[in-house]
Amino acid sequence: MNQDEDLAAALQQAVAGLLVEPAPVETVVRLGRRMRRRRQATLSTALAAAVLIPASAVAALSLGSFGSRTPTVPAASAAASAQVQVVGPGEKVALGRNNMLWLTGQGLFLVTPKSSGTAKQSVLNAAEVPSGKISATASGGASGTLYTGIYRGPGKASRITVAIGSRTLNTQVITLAGSPGWAAFYADDTQAGAIGMPAPTITVQAADGTILASMTKQAQLTSSPAIDLGRAVT
Repeated sequence: MNQDEDLAAALQQAVAGLLVEPAPVETVVRLGRRMRRRRQATLSTALAAAVLIPASAVAALSLGSFGSRTPTVPAASAAASAQVQVVGPGEKVALGRNNMLWLTGQGLFLVTPKSSGTAKQSVLNAAEVPSGKISATASGGASGTLYTGIYRGPGKASRITVAIGSRTLNTQVITLAGSPGWAAFYADDTQAGAIGMPAPTITVQAADGTILASMTKQAQLTSSPAIDLGRAVT
């Protein structure tokens, strides 16, 4: 027997002397199931965190925005804001009954017909209206009364009304492009002006309904082309 054969025989004797125990199959399966349950529990927790954490973050952001954002504009005010008419300098606006106006950087120019068949031009200078005040005129006769005027900031005029007794006229707000710092308005009342009529109240509102200015001024309306209603005192 050579050296290699002697070594192989020795190894066989050594292996034969070893005690071989049965494989722990049940233990391995039990440990595997336990590890699987732990992984499933960990995965479920992770998924729950992935869903709940962003939802909590969104809720926190929404609560913060409610406290800091600008209040929502009421629907009526938003509609009024959309009615503001932007015109170019010198652009003629026909008001009916042969009345006409236009705006320039100086202010409001109004042309009204006279009973003689001629026309009269009047001017409301924006620079002469104190800040936060209203300057207005009323002209008319048997066919009706035309109210025109200027409001000068602060605050952007979105809705301007003229109340005469129980009636309220919604005027057309008109302004130049950009930020002139003032806005004009007009309203054509089909009812004739008369001596002793209720004093008209002119109210200027911002888009959110805030009252920017208001004035009540008695005017003795006749067939005069234009009667100054004065300026508001707020």
